[in-house]
Amino acid sequence: MNANEAPPRPPERAWTVLAGYGRRPARLVVTRQGRTAWMLRTAAALVAWIGGTAATLAFTFDPFVASLPGMLGGAFAFRTWRGRYAVQSFRGECPACGAALLIKPGARIGLPHKLVCYACHHEPHLAAV
Repeated sequence: MNANEAPPRPPERAWTVLAGYGRRPARLVVTRQGRTAWMLRTAAALVAWIGGTAATLAFTFDPFVASLPGMLGGAFAFRTWRGRYAVQSFRGECPACGAALLIKPGARIGLPHKLVCYACHHEPHLAAV
């Protein structure tokens, strides 16, 4: 990014979307993480993933036992890489049944973000512009 370029703005409008049911407006307040902070956080997750797997393998000498931190660390590193936005607040409803959907404040998400409705068990996603 040049010094002349403005940093990307967080999304202004959001919807919960479910195929076959349309979309409903949602209220989403997020802050976009800076590129440097996001890259450092992702690099730290990758180092922890590789280090944890290597340490488990070194102490147990068992590749099956080391596969557990390998899989969990890989999932954590992927979620960290996808989490470009920090949620300040969210209020939305399921397009199918109208039940309230939940994203905890402080959660790091990417957009679009898959949600789960615990009332009707559909999986709408959060889309933003």
